[in-house]
Amino acid sequence: MLGHGAAEGNPRSLAAERMAELVDKYSDGELELRIQGSEQLGSDVQMLQQVQSGAIGLTANSQGALATIVPKANVFGLPFLFDSPQAAWQVADGPIGDEVEEQAEQRGLKVLAWWSNGMRQFTNNVRPIEEPQDLEGLKMRTSQDAVTIDTLSTLGANPTPMAFGELYVALKQGMVDGQENPVVNIMSSNLDEVQQYLSLSDYRYETTPVVIGMPTWQRLSEENRQALQKAARETTDFQRQTLIDQTDELLAQIRENGVMEVNSVDTAAFREATRPVYDTWQEKLGEIVPRAREAAEQANQQQTDSGADDQQ
Repeated sequence: MLGHGAAEGNPRSLAAERMAELVDKYSDGELELRIQGSEQLGSDVQMLQQVQSGAIGLTANSQGALATIVPKANVFGLPFLFDSPQAAWQVADGPIGDEVEEQAEQRGLKVLAWWSNGMRQFTNNVRPIEEPQDLEGLKMRTSQDAVTIDTLSTLGANPTPMAFGELYVALKQGMVDGQENPVVNIMSSNLDEVQQYLSLSDYRYETTPVVIGMPTWQRLSEENRQALQKAARETTDFQRQTLIDQTDELLAQIRENGVMEVNSVDTAAFREATRPVYDTWQEKLGEIVPRAREAAEQANQQQTDSGADDQQ
């Protein structure tokens, strides 16, 4: 069984269904991957704990949940580390991702693939977020993600951890002012119905690790392990591209239909305001932070150069 927290039609949900088909194909029907979405099996953290214990087989959820068990996973979510999802994929699929995977295995979890949860944006019902000070005092829902909590606290907001499944009602009832999520998650969960302002910041990236518990992994034959790994990796490109395509389509719809007021933020001001977060997390995680920054800088530049070449 694979549990996740996304709504039907979300790229994570679509990818999970495709992965189930591939698992059946590559295992010659020996493995059946049943999908339970929309937090039917619990919150992200609860599902991951069940995976770790072997109560359920796999999960595809937020890196924040993974980071509660695998601290090095926090590195992917540092503010303004990546200029694009493509740069983030390059780092996650490289040595930094390998290092996080090694720590995960030490904690009883195996990362099969790094799907994408995209670049995160702010929404709220009080005012457009244009400068860092616009977040001052806003009660913002977050996942159980320590980097997000630190970042929003540094920006003067009041971060409020809450399960994603509780968010719509909390926004509707005014329990929180706003939240931060990729556009696809915002729209697939109808948060546009209860939010007035969408502020495009790309302030941080988030992976969606596809994780199996080591107790479950160790029970599989070598052939079935290979089938599961192959299915997860082959689904990755589909999931990542689906997220990009849906994001572009949904942003166009939001602007056309006016379901939320859309604005951009002062990226330079936000970058400067979130610098202290790096000092905090280098103290916690050590040398993986400067190495991740170096890898991200290289990936950002390569993606910029690639885009320039495409335009020639």
